[in-house]
Amino acid sequence: MSEEIRSGIYAWLREQTDEQRAEYLMSCLAPAPLSDLVTKDFLTAELSRFATKDDLAAELSRFATKDDLAKLEAKVDRLDSKIDSKVDGLDARVTGLETAVAKLDTKVDGLAAQRDEDSKAQRVRHYWLVGIGVSIMVPIWLSVAGVIGAGGVIG
Repeated sequence: MSEEIRSGIYAWLREQTDEQRAEYLMSCLAPAPLSDLVTKDFLTAELSRFATKDDLAAELSRFATKDDLAKLEAKVDRLDSKIDSKVDGLDARVTGLETAVAKLDTKVDGLAAQRDEDSKAQRVRHYWLVGIGVSIMVPIWLSVAGVIGAGGVIG
């Protein structure tokens, strides 16, 4: 059955029924041979729907060329080297900071040790001063209280 006959049957079915039923009934028929469907005119019409060489060239001009990609690659390489040099500089600064922090840590540890020693010495000094004060004041208090001295219990 040729495509022309199939088209006629489909048109008649569309007149008699709705589109879905006509599609279903046409699908029940044997398919049209490929030689009837694919003709030179059909292929020309189908290909005319697609882009021409000029259209393709215009579309391709939107995309980057090899030269553009090479320029971009060179720019990326330059930026990479700049970033690497800056990172190296930052690494050196971080190393310097780590050294400075270690020195400060050592100084702080030394100051903390000195503070501990000073605290111990201050405590000992306090005990000595309290002891001396007590040893000087006890006889005075005892004599005032009348425990020692003239007319006292001990004296």
